[in-house]
Amino acid sequence: MEGPTPISALIHAATMVAAGIFLVAQLLPLFRVKPYIMYLISVIGIITVLLGATLALSQKDIKRGLAYSTMSQLGYMTLALGMGFYRSALFHLITHAYSKALLFLGSGSIIHSMETIVGYCPAKSQNMGLMGGLRKHVPITKITFLLGTLSLCGIPPFACFWSKDEILNDSWLYSPIFAIIAWVTAGLTAFYMFWIYLLTFERHLNVHFQNYGGKHKIPFYSTSLWGKNGVTKNSYLLTMNNNESTYFLSKTKYPIDKNGRKMTRPFMTIAHFEHKAVSSYPYESDNTMLFPIFVLGLFTLFVGAIGIPFN
Repeated sequence: MEGPTPISALIHAATMVAAGIFLVAQLLPLFRVKPYIMYLISVIGIITVLLGATLALSQKDIKRGLAYSTMSQLGYMTLALGMGFYRSALFHLITHAYSKALLFLGSGSIIHSMETIVGYCPAKSQNMGLMGGLRKHVPITKITFLLGTLSLCGIPPFACFWSKDEILNDSWLYSPIFAIIAWVTAGLTAFYMFWIYLLTFERHLNVHFQNYGGKHKIPFYSTSLWGKNGVTKNSYLLTMNNNESTYFLSKTKYPIDKNGRKMTRPFMTIAHFEHKAVSSYPYESDNTMLFPIFVLGLFTLFVGAIGIPFN
């Protein structure tokens, strides 16, 4: 998840998902010869479903939360293949690909907007504890992200509803225990996806309550991943008590204003990636970023229709 967001969208919507699922799907006639192998595949699938959902609940990085969500949805596909429902697994593969690509590109637009406030710092721009209130400033991204959230939660008539509903119904025919776990995890999916959405859009912009101006009295000050003030020994911020402030690994000195107040300087800066202009509020991304999100939003709305038996 440390790579660019478009690459993350490609990996989680196509490459990583398709590789393992297609391998098991193509070898399914061979696996059916041994019933215990099919049962082992379904057990691995149901463990992955629950494990991915619970891990997603504990994430504060928006991309990591979506990544563990992909892990949980992979479990649904593996569960369907282990139960022998080839069609349901591949159908969920298609619908999940559009929805998750939409969510990842939407998160990229959100991160791009947050960088205008906190600068180029993934630990801050991707931290949902610092987000909030973005619905006023990035309305198009908000609508498309909500569309992907509703789809992944299985809300009708969006894409993932049709495929996930098939897998959940098929699980009752295979094992009631597996079905109960799959249904509970579907509820967890709805919980953490709306939790991500509400943290990102539907509250006050929490970054304005953080200390980025160096006015805090505590010498070693850092921002907690939970959006609260904290004091840590391994802080990357350094303050000086004299009239000069300097980088930890640099000989360049920076004067402080005449009042002699304490200032904080970052541990290290990268000139080529540093944002020169810092804004007080985020802004909507340009059309180059919004156009693919809009196209994926249309597919998320209507791609579920391919699973309807029109005959």
